[in-house]
Amino acid sequence: MLFRFGMYAAIGLSLEVIFSVIGIEFVLGTKIKHRVPKSYLEGFVSIYMIPIHGLGILLFFEPVYFAISQWHWLLRYCIWSFSFVAAEAAAGFALDKTVGFYPWDYYQASKFKIFKKGYSLWTLLPFWGLYGLLLENLVRILVFVSPYLKTIIV
Repeated sequence: MLFRFGMYAAIGLSLEVIFSVIGIEFVLGTKIKHRVPKSYLEGFVSIYMIPIHGLGILLFFEPVYFAISQWHWLLRYCIWSFSFVAAEAAAGFALDKTVGFYPWDYYQASKFKIFKKGYSLWTLLPFWGLYGLLLENLVRILVFVSPYLKTIIV
């Protein structure tokens, strides 16, 4: 499980950095002030996202995926879209109330924000659905190889 936690966190953080470079202004519907020239392709991510990605996928996504894996892909797409938006909004709210901010607080500048503080964006729904469908494949692979890695490492 520790291996899968690490892999989920690393992949989630990597995709976040890539998305913050190439897609975030599109889904926000507004420009973000960059500290360096945009040609640097600088991405951004918070260390708070490590447990959110790692534990969220390990404890929530995996069991739900295995429960619904035989369902039609379009239904799973819709479930992932709304589940991830809800999870992002819940995590944003929880972080905001406990540490006083949430790492994606720039969502507040968007006209597509969910809730007054912008804990998530409506425009992320299709992207979260695609991410969920892609993540299903990663979960299958990692769950399959995990027992073999244990025997190699030990």
